[in-house]
Amino acid sequence: MKWLLSLCCLIVYPALALEPLRVGIGETKLPYVSSETQSGIEYEIIQQAFKLAGIPIRFEHMPNKRAQLLLSLNQLDAAINTKGQIVSEPYIVYQNMAISRCASQFNIQQVSDLQGKSVVAFHNANQFLGEEFAQLARDKAHYQEISPQQLMNRMLLSERVDVVISDINIFRHFNLELDPKGSQKICPFAIFPPTRYRLEFNDAVIRDRFNLALQQLSQNGFYEKMAQKYLPSFSGNTAKKPSFQP
Repeated sequence: MKWLLSLCCLIVYPALALEPLRVGIGETKLPYVSSETQSGIEYEIIQQAFKLAGIPIRFEHMPNKRAQLLLSLNQLDAAINTKGQIVSEPYIVYQNMAISRCASQFNIQQVSDLQGKSVVAFHNANQFLGEEFAQLARDKAHYQEISPQQLMNRMLLSERVDVVISDINIFRHFNLELDPKGSQKICPFAIFPPTRYRLEFNDAVIRDRFNLALQQLSQNGFYEKMAQKYLPSFSGNTAKKPSFQP
């Protein structure tokens, strides 16, 4: 009944666009986005929110920086960002962590604990994880940024590096493929604040409709549904919300 009442509240708005909105979304980054299968946690959250709001969309896959540029040129109608003038409420949270093999027995409680260790991170991590980490990243003898994600996982499992910097859900997704039996125990350390992503719009009215739909998704268990679908480790215990839920 709550779902039906929420839907009724949303569909009283008149249609705002005859053509689908052009929404910039990242390239394949499992378990969040798959451009090949048109699926993923992030993909489905955005898709369902617009569907609930009664707004047709067309996804265009590209790096976030390019999407933000095209939005500024009015060549997109919405793009992923962390801030902006017309932005939604956060719709997803990424949690980057310092991840090591438990066998290494590291105790990483702060960025400075990474000094002297060989570290690999995702591209442009030095720009997103704070000034202290940016300074550490200048030590090219111990730090490098690489892709794809699978390579970072392989390097850690083969003991070629000490620490990987990655979103924990992305790391676990590929680790399940590379080490399905969990023969090497992994120890993640949450030394970075979570990154809360929003959609940036050129139209505040559409932003408001998206926010209302997003609120309903958060309240009706949609995030838990996504966790159960995409994260094998999620227990389904509704007392604890999924790690990616704002």
